[in-house]
Amino acid sequence: MVYGGFFGSISNTIQLMKSCVRILKKDKELILFPIMAAIFVISLLGLILGTGSIELSETNNDQQSIIPVVILIFGANFIVVFFNSALISAALERLRGGDPNVSSGLSHALKHVHHIFFWSIIVTIMGLIFAAIKANGRNRGGFGGIMTQIFASFLEAGWAMMTFFVIPIIVSENISPLSAIKRSSSLFKQTWGNQVAANFGFGIFQFIAILLSMGIGWLFGMINGTFGIVIGLLCATTSVSIIYTLEGIYKAALYEHALGEKPLEFEEQDLRTAYRVKTATA
Repeated sequence: MVYGGFFGSISNTIQLMKSCVRILKKDKELILFPIMAAIFVISLLGLILGTGSIELSETNNDQQSIIPVVILIFGANFIVVFFNSALISAALERLRGGDPNVSSGLSHALKHVHHIFFWSIIVTIMGLIFAAIKANGRNRGGFGGIMTQIFASFLEAGWAMMTFFVIPIIVSENISPLSAIKRSSSLFKQTWGNQVAANFGFGIFQFIAILLSMGIGWLFGMINGTFGIVIGLLCATTSVSIIYTLEGIYKAALYEHALGEKPLEFEEQDLRTAYRVKTATA
């Protein structure tokens, strides 16, 4: 089924955003999860840089420097996945008629921390593989290099789609990451099929939010440069945190829909058309 083309996608996007915002209005504290994730990631980065484990100099070719970088990437992934798990746990609680808070979200994530840990390892490994393939394409250059990067992008998109429900499944069904990948892929296929394209995405909203934040920072920067930078960063952090929270709510709602449930505040038609079947091309 193709849902209304471009303008249908716009309409669907607006409706889904409204539903996500309604949930966030009821539980404003959900925005604290991405903020806490950002604070912990920045703290981890500062800690590792402070110990001198990572040299920022371009002349540093020591292979041993790769290890701290991998540790940093894994640590950042673990932090992001953990707080995303807490966010989605709280969102699921609200969508199922409960009244979540930060404590309940964190508590639920802690119950599944072992699965979150191993899922973070998988995320790190796959991320490094995709990055290595893309880097190889850039180094090769020419047509072959471009095709390699395109191939990597397709792989990355397929992986993202296949693992879309992994975190909701881990926190809701308490199964291992590998089983969650299989379950996620199966849920996605049985709900929207194999050949699908997204009708809704948050990337454009993050891009717009960052652009607006830069504009606001620039305006205040005309008065005072430092003040403008601070205001711009605060606006960017707040807006991106809000969008990240809305994305977590959205993913939780889609998971409920895939299970055959009707999440509160969402219309079934909007969720059904979050992805659409691709039209065949000759």
